[in-house]
Amino acid sequence: MKFVKGVNPKPYLVYSVIAALLYGVPSVFFISRADFSYAWLLYLGNFLFMLMVVWFLMTFNFKRDENAGSLAMFTASSITTVMGAIFSLVLSLLLLAILVPGIFQPGLADKVLINEPAQSVDGKTNGLVFMVVVNAVFGNIFCGMFVSIIFPFTLKGDQTREKVPRKKQAEL
Repeated sequence: MKFVKGVNPKPYLVYSVIAALLYGVPSVFFISRADFSYAWLLYLGNFLFMLMVVWFLMTFNFKRDENAGSLAMFTASSITTVMGAIFSLVLSLLLLAILVPGIFQPGLADKVLINEPAQSVDGKTNGLVFMVVVNAVFGNIFCGMFVSIIFPFTLKGDQTREKVPRKKQAEL
């Protein structure tokens, strides 16, 4: 299976799935507690997701003799970020379906968000689903894109030129 022009999609899939799983670990604890005062766990998940995108960029650059093109690194990390955010969303929805009993029955769910601020979303879970889903999508995309913009320019070994041998660019 190849992406475009012989690009191997396996590293993108592997790193994005690992990033989504790292995001999911703190999310499990947040959903199981369902307490707004533990919202920092979702941000911890965003941070772990961001670290995985950084790790992907470092390995991507290392495989090209630490001189990958800035645009190539930006594109690769953006693909990994978007794929990871999609996997994070699917994982979050799966966790919500498993850890929040009664989410699909009429009326309030058996687990609702407690200690939420007055302006939070009302609904079956008092904003628990909204908080987890929005954080899984936007939080991970913002964190991943942040490092996708910053790190390609800091990891590049030869800052004087963008030209890299064609063979090295096509290896990953």
